[in-house]
Amino acid sequence: MRLPAPRGHMSSALIAELRRPPLPRPALLVSGGTRDAWADDDLQLSLWVCYELRTRGFDDVAAGWEDHPALAQFHAALEQRWESALRALTGTTTPAALTDEGRAELRRHHAFWQPRRQMRSVLRDIQGDAYGTRSERTRSVLFTVTLRDVAPSTGVDEMPAPTLALVNALSLFGLHRRLVGALVGFLTAVDTIGGDPFAQLLPVQWPPEDVRLGFTVCHELHARLTQHVHASVQAGRPSLRGRWSLSPGRVVNVGC
Repeated sequence: MRLPAPRGHMSSALIAELRRPPLPRPALLVSGGTRDAWADDDLQLSLWVCYELRTRGFDDVAAGWEDHPALAQFHAALEQRWESALRALTGTTTPAALTDEGRAELRRHHAFWQPRRQMRSVLRDIQGDAYGTRSERTRSVLFTVTLRDVAPSTGVDEMPAPTLALVNALSLFGLHRRLVGALVGFLTAVDTIGGDPFAQLLPVQWPPEDVRLGFTVCHELHARLTQHVHASVQAGRPSLRGRWSLSPGRVVNVGC
């Protein structure tokens, strides 16, 4: 997999730096942004690149970046802004009522962000091991749960910020032991979104507010994604980036 196309000043600087050997003081600066974090393409893509570099990597990243302290500081600053935004979510958005066309469009987004079906067994592993002595096993479990099955025809360049926001929330919760309760809540919410009538929390030992955070974040971000898909369908344009929409007598570029 290769690095994606940038979407703003922050991701442009990040991607340009990653393609060349790291300097002692690389030009990586976190922008405050002018949009809400969940809808900020530049922030969401920058976060996604940092997470992917940590979990799967890119073919065109120069050697020496994986453990570079400047990149770690940059990523931590992005995460701080993102976590603060997630904790401010209130879960008040109503999911859009989608048509058949809208549901088909939404499935393209789901193929990118939803975790693998084995997440229930992963939850059991986390419950039994997260605060035990097997730290390497814990890290492996939390690492595994962040990996998604990505549809071959749908890549990150097509994913808008609301979809990347779900991926990045999962990665944030999945890669930090202190947020394991939020991970449990998030994955349980994924089950309910998928229509599982038996979805329920496993017996948990984490603070209820942490579990509630993950559950609220997943449902709220997903509701906002459905609103994005609904608005796109109503306007006659695809909800994915970089796609071409064919209409009678004309071709419209609906990409970046």
